[in-house]
Amino acid sequence: MKRKLLRDSSELFYKVLIYTMVGMLSFICLFPLIYVIGMSFTSEIEMIRNNYFVIIPQNPTVNAYTIIFRQANFFSAMFVSVARTVSTTILCVTFVLIASYCLAEPKLPGRKIMLMFIIITMMISGGLIPTYLLFAQLRLLNKFIVLVVPGLGYTYGILVIKTFIEGIPGEIQESADMDGAGDLMRLVKIVIPLTTPSLAAIALFTAVGQWNSWFDAMVFIRSTELFPISLVIRNILAMSALQQTASSGAILMRVAPESIKMASVVVAMAPILCVYPFLQRYFIHGVFIGSLKG
Repeated sequence: MKRKLLRDSSELFYKVLIYTMVGMLSFICLFPLIYVIGMSFTSEIEMIRNNYFVIIPQNPTVNAYTIIFRQANFFSAMFVSVARTVSTTILCVTFVLIASYCLAEPKLPGRKIMLMFIIITMMISGGLIPTYLLFAQLRLLNKFIVLVVPGLGYTYGILVIKTFIEGIPGEIQESADMDGAGDLMRLVKIVIPLTTPSLAAIALFTAVGQWNSWFDAMVFIRSTELFPISLVIRNILAMSALQQTASSGAILMRVAPESIKMASVVVAMAPILCVYPFLQRYFIHGVFIGSLKG
């Protein structure tokens, strides 16, 4: 009886300790997000009164969001970012899958040379100026496609999926060959179902990178109609004219630059936060498999 009570007490203590640690870790992870959201709805007067540390504003204001949403090209920039992210992610995952499947074939002619070139591109970059000159020669500057093409060569993803495909048991491949399955059938019926978690993780990495990317658009794009939302937000933060705005009641209220920054962060990360819960289980499983196979 005493042993049972002692065991139950130990299990209860263990559960309380684990739940406490997980709760504290969750709070540490969520606190920056709560802080950013709270500061984005805070006026400059309240920020000054609270030494620029506000979690829940007493008098919330949406002036910072109004400034962002009233940009002339905000909605077109949002459309460009969505189109860029979706198209690049789909094409990148497709190219990664096909390239990985081909490079995983031991009998592929020139396989080692191709792998060597892929690894070299991971360690050595051509640089910004050569890249700009190349796109200029290809007549890709100031076109939407220039935002998509550079993101298709995900060499790390190719190596990860290739390693995973090579780890597929040979019995599965042999049974498919005995059933008369060709390369396309093996790719669709065997490789894709088994690599779905890893492909989902690569898709998430690609989507987040494309959504947050702004420097390439600033270099290769001149037309404001093709600016992604990340570049528009960057330009908003760089504009000195956004220091003042009119609030309701005909009272001039300064919008703090910190409030605009926080609102920009919320606008930039909101779409990713909406998509991530649906890919979370694939993301965790894919990273776990990659760590085992890699």
